[in-house]
Amino acid sequence: MRIDLSRVAIIARKEFADHLTDRTFLLVLALLGILTLLALEQGLASYTHQMEQYLAILEMTAHSEHLTTSPLVSSPPAPVLRTILSIMGRSFLLFSPLLAIAVGFDLISGERTTRSLRTLLSRPVYRDEVITGKAVGGTAVLVFASAVPYLLVLAGALVAGLTVTPYDAAIVALYWGALVFYLLAYFGVAVAFSAFSEDGGRALAWTMAIFILFSVIVPVAAEDAANSAASSYPAPAWPGDNPTPDEVQQYLEERSSRYAAYNGVKNTILALSPNGNYETMVQMLRSLHSGGGDGEAVAEKPGLEDVLGRFWQNIVGLVAFPAIFLAVAYARFMRIDLR
Repeated sequence: MRIDLSRVAIIARKEFADHLTDRTFLLVLALLGILTLLALEQGLASYTHQMEQYLAILEMTAHSEHLTTSPLVSSPPAPVLRTILSIMGRSFLLFSPLLAIAVGFDLISGERTTRSLRTLLSRPVYRDEVITGKAVGGTAVLVFASAVPYLLVLAGALVAGLTVTPYDAAIVALYWGALVFYLLAYFGVAVAFSAFSEDGGRALAWTMAIFILFSVIVPVAAEDAANSAASSYPAPAWPGDNPTPDEVQQYLEERSSRYAAYNGVKNTILALSPNGNYETMVQMLRSLHSGGGDGEAVAEKPGLEDVLGRFWQNIVGLVAFPAIFLAVAYARFMRIDLR
């Protein structure tokens, strides 16, 4: 049996339109818009303050024969877009899954509650076309909604008179891509519980429990496990007042081994979490978007292959997570008894 893509497209378009008029979805989207505007305001204010401080130090240095360096500011502030995107990444880590949950938690259970699913399946359409169309429609609306905050950032930067280079735009696009993968992870969870629950309230409760698990419990467990692993390596003590080079080298090696054990265990556990993978990608993107002030060249800009090579494992983790849950939802939906 082949899927009729035209029927899938019709269902996807209807799902897309329904979500764009859903008040819960619009409320969460408005929340992300507010967080974006706050990030813009904080980023611009921080950049302005640091630049004023830097220019004041330069002026002091120019009028003093003895002051050659500043104890407060030694280099121009980081690009303002980097600061804004970093603030957004931290905010979206906690709040953006609410958007995916709002889209997916009643994708199936809501139809069962209103008994519209039985009516839909009485028409010349197959179950696999229904679930595929709904998943495509939900994915499309998340891709669209997640682009809105980053378009606001670019528009706000241009209105503020900042220079947005093609490299800046590429970094913004990568931030957006990371957010899309992150949203799809929780969308898959919400759809899976929607398929197993009799009503949307239960699906929402179970999905929020998974969100709390990965947002709160897993990071704490990763920290505890990492500390336990690091404790197997005794904390090195600085070798006296006048250490020899060999003693210093030994101290550095022991400290490096301890940190390696700690980071290895923590990163391995967090790699199983959508939150951990998304946070890692945001941190990597922040380190890539470095250099002088806005409009200045960024030294040694990495290419796209290098960028993707740095967090391909996180991408795989974020893709595998919704794929597993959507497969479970598909299998469950194909066997739902609608009598």
